[in-house]
Amino acid sequence: MGDEAAIQQVMDGSVWEEFCDRLKQAGRQIIEAAPEDPFDRAEGLRYLGRLTRNFLDAGIEASSAGDARITTASVKIGLDNPDYVYASARLASDAEYRLTGSMGDAHLLGIGIFSGALGSERGLIRDAYLSSDDLALEPDGSFEISLSREEKPGNWLRMGEETNTLNIRQTLLRRREQQPAQLELTRLGAALAPAPLDPASFARSLERAGQTVGAVIGQFLGWTANFESHTHEIRPLDAKLLAVAQGDPNTSYNYSYWQIAEDEAFVVDLQPPADCSYWNLQIGNHWLESLDFMHRDTHVNQETAVRAADGSVRVVIAARDPGVPNWLDTAGHLRGALALRWVGAAEEPPLPTTRVVPLADVG
Repeated sequence: MGDEAAIQQVMDGSVWEEFCDRLKQAGRQIIEAAPEDPFDRAEGLRYLGRLTRNFLDAGIEASSAGDARITTASVKIGLDNPDYVYASARLASDAEYRLTGSMGDAHLLGIGIFSGALGSERGLIRDAYLSSDDLALEPDGSFEISLSREEKPGNWLRMGEETNTLNIRQTLLRRREQQPAQLELTRLGAALAPAPLDPASFARSLERAGQTVGAVIGQFLGWTANFESHTHEIRPLDAKLLAVAQGDPNTSYNYSYWQIAEDEAFVVDLQPPADCSYWNLQIGNHWLESLDFMHRDTHVNQETAVRAADGSVRVVIAARDPGVPNWLDTAGHLRGALALRWVGAAEEPPLPTTRVVPLADVG
């Protein structure tokens, strides 16, 4: 959309009307893909509202790369990990940055720069990535990373011609008790104050936000459909899905879908690999949102899981506590998705075995 057309749409208000029409279309996507359950449908419409808020903020309020602002405001999307504290910042591909911080309570750090975006035709593409295992740390656990096109000594992330985003994942094994690392991003050279609102740019940003909401909903509805096709069977993530949502290259992603009655339990038996930097298993809702992990036990990881004598872990997913270790609370849900992640595993472990049993038989 050229400047003249964009300004005309601002003048006559059609840019807003078209944005609202796209949200209506996205709402229809939600209803058509929703289970026949008012609870799941209400969560779906809340999901639409959350995505709208997120992409409006990212595309308009926080779209400037001039102030190098790190935000920890994140949206529940694509089975976001309860153990991860997510952080992000907009980047200008022709600028240079310095990221400083310390490990704090974090078990692992994953720091990547990306181009593209979720929901776009190209997808979110990883340009460069560093894990805490790759970082040269000071004796006190602090670090400094250069982000630039030209190679720098020490910790360095190579920016590409289309790099636009910094994404950071901090792994906290006991999220409710621990504090995330303190991070600071600095843009080198002259600081750039945000420019006054440009009407044409605003119109294009609003158009893009509306398109992104619908595209992201469509993308992850495809993920849900894929997981439902192997309900109660955990499989590696389809490579086609991962290609347009690239994350940590050290992570093996495995997913499933579950659907149980209130008097049933979904039981997962797994053998975590001996040589693995981190693993977790979580449940989420139909829309691939994490559940309320700050108030309910909806996931286990290598530190919180209770193991058997042979090192295996049995996870029990149910609406009520059956009085056994590793119970995951469905938090009022009768269905949803499941994610199992192995990070830095020396060898791919065997896939878990799963079954649905009467809740009364679990003990």
